[in-house]
Amino acid sequence: MNFKVINRNVIVLVFAMILGNFLGILQASAAPPPHREIVPPKIPPVITLFEQTPLYSTTDDSHKPFAALTPQDVTTVDAEQAWYYKQHGEKVWIKIKTTWAGDLWMHLDYDKIGIVKPIDTNIALLWDSSLYTQPSTSTMTDIVLAPQTVHANAVFESPVSYLSNSYRIETSWLGDMWIVSQPRMLLDMEILNQEMDLPTETLYMEDYDTSSRLQRPSDAKFIPPQKVFALEKTQNGIYHVRSQDGNTFWVQPDFAQPVGVEPIDERLNLLKDVRLYMFPTMPFPTFGVLSAQTVNAFERWTDPQNELWYHIHTWAGDMWVQPDKPL
Repeated sequence: MNFKVINRNVIVLVFAMILGNFLGILQASAAPPPHREIVPPKIPPVITLFEQTPLYSTTDDSHKPFAALTPQDVTTVDAEQAWYYKQHGEKVWIKIKTTWAGDLWMHLDYDKIGIVKPIDTNIALLWDSSLYTQPSTSTMTDIVLAPQTVHANAVFESPVSYLSNSYRIETSWLGDMWIVSQPRMLLDMEILNQEMDLPTETLYMEDYDTSSRLQRPSDAKFIPPQKVFALEKTQNGIYHVRSQDGNTFWVQPDFAQPVGVEPIDERLNLLKDVRLYMFPTMPFPTFGVLSAQTVNAFERWTDPQNELWYHIHTWAGDMWVQPDKPL
């Protein structure tokens, strides 16, 4: 009898321990995630003033200004609480440092918070771009530039997200003007203005990023070997060129049939699946996978790494494959 009682007590104890662990796990899983403190952005340490700006001793612009500053860079000390929640059209109280009157307040438009920094670069404007007198959306003029390449001598760095891509450019008839919030542009263009030889059939790109948007081989357009006039080049080695008939377009020298191709007529036994490439030197995009089979190769090319490529006829058109390269 005592033995049965002991066994029963042991079973009850074990069950209680299991139940306690289970409840503990449930409580732990139901517990809220640890609180992660959000660090608010800081007011820029230096702000560029674009116009005469009143200064106040307190955050009340109903009183007469204590003084006014001409356009210049000023050092900030503080800002009103939650200034970063302001929106377009609202103003922010910002305390700045002066050498002659101590710390004073200014009531600045939210979209004028930032600093002008000098740069020296060429920018290709890919869309029509409105001109602004300042890097602020409220200063837009009626003047619109057609797509072209311009020289920029300054950038406006601002914590206001919609003011990104704001650059001061040089114009021949208006002087310096601003391009504001223009997402369709290419920075750091290299001006070339020289002849360029396209020795083999090359992918014709209406836009600089046409190659990355190809969905199928039939979407591609090609130009025959020819000499073109290279106007400029992007950081990624894509050239903006003009043909002899005056047509302008984009090319990437690697997106072309390779030089030194050897004509062959060879049955090629593919022992495994291979990717289909438009050109051996164009890694993206690829155009499907060809399963293991025997195909007819009509051209062969050895790349700089001494690896063999074969040009074959496929359901997707003429494609390049590399039989020894795994997927």
